[in-house]
Amino acid sequence: MELLLAQSTSAFISSGLGGVVLIVFFWRISEPLASGLWLVAYSFVAAARIMLSRRFLSPANKNRSDSKWLNVYGLCLLCSGAVWGVYLAYLSIFAEGIYAVVLLITFAAVLASGVSAYSISFPMYLVFSIPVLFPAITNLLLSGRSLDLVVALIVMSWFLFMVSTARRFSRFAMRSLGLEYKNDQLLAQLESQNERAERLAAELMVLSNTDALTGIHNRRYFDLEMKHEWLRGRRSKEVVSLILCDIDCFKKLNDSKGHEAGDKCLRRVARALENEVRHGTDFVARVGGEEFAVLMAETSLENAVLLAERLRQVVLELKIPNQESYVSDIITMSFGVSSLSPSEENKPEDLVRLADEQLYKAKSEGRNRVSYVS
Repeated sequence: MELLLAQSTSAFISSGLGGVVLIVFFWRISEPLASGLWLVAYSFVAAARIMLSRRFLSPANKNRSDSKWLNVYGLCLLCSGAVWGVYLAYLSIFAEGIYAVVLLITFAAVLASGVSAYSISFPMYLVFSIPVLFPAITNLLLSGRSLDLVVALIVMSWFLFMVSTARRFSRFAMRSLGLEYKNDQLLAQLESQNERAERLAAELMVLSNTDALTGIHNRRYFDLEMKHEWLRGRRSKEVVSLILCDIDCFKKLNDSKGHEAGDKCLRRVARALENEVRHGTDFVARVGGEEFAVLMAETSLENAVLLAERLRQVVLELKIPNQESYVSDIITMSFGVSSLSPSEENKPEDLVRLADEQLYKAKSEGRNRVSYVS
């Protein structure tokens, strides 16, 4: 019991701080009342656990029954896990784009911190982790959205890995330590393993949204962020702009110089485009073989056209040879620009369609130019 209390205090405090950060991150898209209720419930459970710890460790409590205190502590863990589980289930409603990534990392962090805090007693880890997992997993599986199913599978896989880790640690601890806390090395190894697993989970999410060749965002991330920005634009009544562009006569470069030269060209162009785009609100993604997209939040058509023209010049300044091109002896790009104010009457697909039409127009008029709806 003393070992459980010693291990769980720091994890409980850090989880509370993490919960506050989570509230701030989801504040704009979630109901403040729900976040407030979570904070009140979490604070209540925190107060109960603090009181339990003080009474258990009190010198006046000499004739204590560890089994009784363990049952009470288990009830506190159950409440703590349920508080987390209900709130994460609520936040899973908004699990799109970057919010899905943050939700996955939160699940990983909560379940991993529970391993180091509670798995000295394996049943205590299950008492805490199952209420964390069950509400959100149920909500994700019943939503019917393909992204939610992916999130649910990743979380379940991570949970099973954490359960296996907790079980191994519990066995090692009970065999080596008995009921006393003596082996710091085991704890250090477990914490190192948890940190590594958390890093791997975060890296997995980054890789799933990154184009392997160029290192910028891929089509999957573009589609998710387009939906997210569209919803945000409907709330804020701000314009969303899109640039679609592709490299002129790229096939001729591949045919004459080979795929290695083509891949090098794609990487240089991707870096050049990314360096010119505002980070935080805008981003570049590779959405096809030689096609790229630039999504811009709260950006007027005029400013989007100016950016497209700057990007066109930046590509020219790379001076990548392409003697087989009938446009120029260096690599050039064509650009299509569109802007819409998101509403109930239009969809993200409309913004993409308009930009694609303008890109086709730029190519049909000679390439190496910017076309937009005037």
